[in-house]
Amino acid sequence: MAANAQAAEMKKASKARNREEEMGKWWPCDVTESELKAFEKEGLVAPGSWKFTRDSTSPAPAADERVLTKAWKERGLSLPSSEFFLEVLNTYGLQPHNICPNSYLLISNFITLCEGYLGVRPDVRLLQFFYRVKKETKEKVMVNCESMTFVLRPKRVFSPLSSHESVRYWNAEWFYIKNESVPGRHDGLPAFANNPPEELTSWSYILNLAQHLELDMMARRISKLVHDGLTGMDLLLRWLTRQIQPLKFNKRLICEYSGVEDLLRATKDNLPSYSLNKRIRTLLKITRGQVVPDIAKDIYVNNTCPPEPEGRHFTGYKLEADHQFHEDFSGCRPQHPRNSAQHLYRSSSEIPDPTSTVYQPCCAREQAQKEVIPVSSGQKDGSCSGTKRASTEEAPDNKEAKVTFTDKG
Repeated sequence: MAANAQAAEMKKASKARNREEEMGKWWPCDVTESELKAFEKEGLVAPGSWKFTRDSTSPAPAADERVLTKAWKERGLSLPSSEFFLEVLNTYGLQPHNICPNSYLLISNFITLCEGYLGVRPDVRLLQFFYRVKKETKEKVMVNCESMTFVLRPKRVFSPLSSHESVRYWNAEWFYIKNESVPGRHDGLPAFANNPPEELTSWSYILNLAQHLELDMMARRISKLVHDGLTGMDLLLRWLTRQIQPLKFNKRLICEYSGVEDLLRATKDNLPSYSLNKRIRTLLKITRGQVVPDIAKDIYVNNTCPPEPEGRHFTGYKLEADHQFHEDFSGCRPQHPRNSAQHLYRSSSEIPDPTSTVYQPCCAREQAQKEVIPVSSGQKDGSCSGTKRASTEEAPDNKEAKVTFTDKG
């Protein structure tokens, strides 16, 4: 018994050493047919659009194929890809494999916040304002896979998310898929190039919000939402439980989501409870005995705002069936919020006073390196008292999936 345990530990240590030696490279293909069939069932890949060659040392796709990984699928990427994701690749001069998997989750949440809570298309300049680029090097040379990570800038305020520090062996779970374009919009993902990126000036660019009123209002509105309790957990569960892939091309915004029949969904079927539970734990740090934050704010649906939770917070997280919401409570946003920058605020009284100590503009002082970012004191750390556990329930075909986090008893 002791010998078996020792052998397992030695194997684990050897695997860790090999992983360290191969950091930043492709691993031999280790994906399975059953895993890709499961993605088919979830609507994340089209039947017959994928293939793989087991144990291939590195990707070599045909001209009409692209390389995807399980980790990217689980974090919101499906084809055809969104125009915003392509803009991120173009702005930073990246291939998809150059981006750390956790940054895929970050971008999906950024899109969800912009489309689901602000009712506007995401803007890569605003992403640059909130996040800097952290380069990943080995012996001072940029690595190929996982070359860069988006990291929140100091003093910036964005919905906090406790994801895993790293995604192990994601670069072994790759496969080929037919590239998909959007006629009149884009030609799909860029052709595969198995190289690390070259650092561009965009990697260190910081937007001066003083020159962009609409983006400044968006940044301050985001700070207000975070101050009111919006977390990265809220953002993740909004798109995950509704089967929305934020990094996939959609003509409509997430705030226009109308229910299980909506084409924003990858499939009309909900994830089975065990699959949803497993997926959440794959993406987030939810370990035994860890506290999971309660939901504070839902996305807007049907172009209207959700009902205000009692006491402004649920006692536990619960996503029920979608229904038509009504503008019958104080502070509801306009019916068509994305038509004007002014609609980023629910009412004129909510627009922050630029001289306020809470909502000082975060733009004018940036050049002088004296930033004052909105609501830095209001950022949540996701901690609270008590011990909770996550549970999921399957919903009928005509209802949304239900996820609840309840106290352990």
